[in-house]
Amino acid sequence: MSQKPKAAAPPCRIPRMKTMFFTGAAFLALLAACDNGPIRPSYLPLLPELPAHWEEFLGEPHWRLEWVDGDGLWLERDISPGEAAPGISLIQEWATPVLAWPYWPGRGLLPGMMRPAGAIFPWDASGRKLGVSWRGGVHALFWKELSQAERPSAPATASEARRLPWYFDWPRFAELLESETTPQAVRDDPWLADWKSIAGRTVQSGFDRRRIASRAFTELAVPGLGGRWIGSSPFAPPLDAPDGGPLRLKVSEAAETWVSPSGVLKASSAGWVWR
Repeated sequence: MSQKPKAAAPPCRIPRMKTMFFTGAAFLALLAACDNGPIRPSYLPLLPELPAHWEEFLGEPHWRLEWVDGDGLWLERDISPGEAAPGISLIQEWATPVLAWPYWPGRGLLPGMMRPAGAIFPWDASGRKLGVSWRGGVHALFWKELSQAERPSAPATASEARRLPWYFDWPRFAELLESETTPQAVRDDPWLADWKSIAGRTVQSGFDRRRIASRAFTELAVPGLGGRWIGSSPFAPPLDAPDGGPLRLKVSEAAETWVSPSGVLKASSAGWVWR
């Protein structure tokens, strides 16, 4: 899938920092072709409301904004509860991501432990406002995985170039996630899919909608942990375990987070850790 860029090259300069969002030869060559671009407009991220069960358990979050700015750098900004989100500058010519990670330092929940909200510019922009949503978090993280996936060389063909995230057809991708060609479980909770693996295969051989499928899960019973629990996905409903446990979880090779009023559980198919 591809999206035609608005211009042949972006108005940007080559940054001298280690936080470039893509260090491949192709992007470096594109950045090297431009310099001294115009002043870029600022966009205001509109953060989403928390899922009701997250808010009940955890209260108002801190947020960590993460975005690719007009110079091709990943930038971060932490926002405290009640603080307004800052305006951010974004590359105008290409599709670029914004991630918003909720976290609760007082509960030991750091950025990255709970799934993010997000947006893809310009598709989620309206005027100078950028609508950040929970489904948009899937899109934005997939963008990041595509940018970081290993590439054997610079794109040699137009087909390979379309595997770069700034040329990806993001509106079509959003439609596919909601279509009947995607398994119902993944439509209900897109975080069931392994987006890192899907990104790697997309970079190597192109996008295939049949790859949008759930990871393989097994059941893990954690003894002695009862009561109500919430997971790291905003789309997953709470879990209720009998008093005294066991807590029965669906786990995969990747570690996930579950939270109860009494602590935080990290678990995968390899085991679990309770704090």
